[in-house]
Amino acid sequence: MVGYNDTVTFNGISLYVTSVGASRRQKTIKQIMGKTVTQTEILGLSTQQWELEISGKILGATVTLVATNRAVLEALDNTTPYAYTDGIHDGTYIMVPGSLRFNDNGETGNTSFEYSFSLIEQ
Repeated sequence: MVGYNDTVTFNGISLYVTSVGASRRQKTIKQIMGKTVTQTEILGLSTQQWELEISGKILGATVTLVATNRAVLEALDNTTPYAYTDGIHDGTYIMVPGSLRFNDNGETGNTSFEYSFSLIEQ
């Protein structure tokens, strides 16, 4: 992926990213209540925010390490803003609640997990 860092991180955790879908829209005011993020549009606000669709794989040298790495990613699904760096969309982002998905299939066994999730810039 041209222009991206060799290492993509979210909250300091290195991610093996296979694709990033990015779009810009008018910046919103975010209100977090429990596990819900509400975005309110403000008329006349001229700034924009990134919204990212991240896909990748969780890898590890052992079955235990793969499971641990998955648990670490799952723990980030908590509406807390974290630093995200990829060299292009660096900033503070919130994982959209309920957007973290895993494609668990028999082809990869416990050697890797495919994942996807959405981020919104704070």
